[in-house]
Amino acid sequence: MKCIAFGGEEHERLEINVLGYERAASGDYHDDNWLSVEVSVHCGAFRGNFPATFLTGELESFHAQLNSLYQTLTGSARFETLEGQLELEATGDGLGHIKISGKAYDQAGIGNKLVFAIGIDQTQLQTSVQSLAAAMSTFPVRT
Repeated sequence: MKCIAFGGEEHERLEINVLGYERAASGDYHDDNWLSVEVSVHCGAFRGNFPATFLTGELESFHAQLNSLYQTLTGSARFETLEGQLELEATGDGLGHIKISGKAYDQAGIGNKLVFAIGIDQTQLQTSVQSLAAAMSTFPVRT
């Protein structure tokens, strides 16, 4: 299991725990690249967690965007999933402050929705970029 984390240690925190590939490799690109994850959101008085599935390519795309954001501290990085259970947008102000706005759905397509925002700094963003890289190294895109 690999944990991708955004925010503080306990409060104002989003975690994506990558549990593993959803199924054994079969040679089909889309079937081979689904990951089983557990998403935890702790924002203000709200706390919740839910299972989801993400594609490895979705994490790869987000990592590239987050890395660019970390290098410049301006612009934004977006994470969107095919199943639509988690949407994130990280936006930098150029001064080292990053706002992560998100929407989390406890079930794909029909679930309850939580809208949240987390403020982090460039040091925390670096840790998030590194945790995302570690998850991608453990669970790379299968070709």
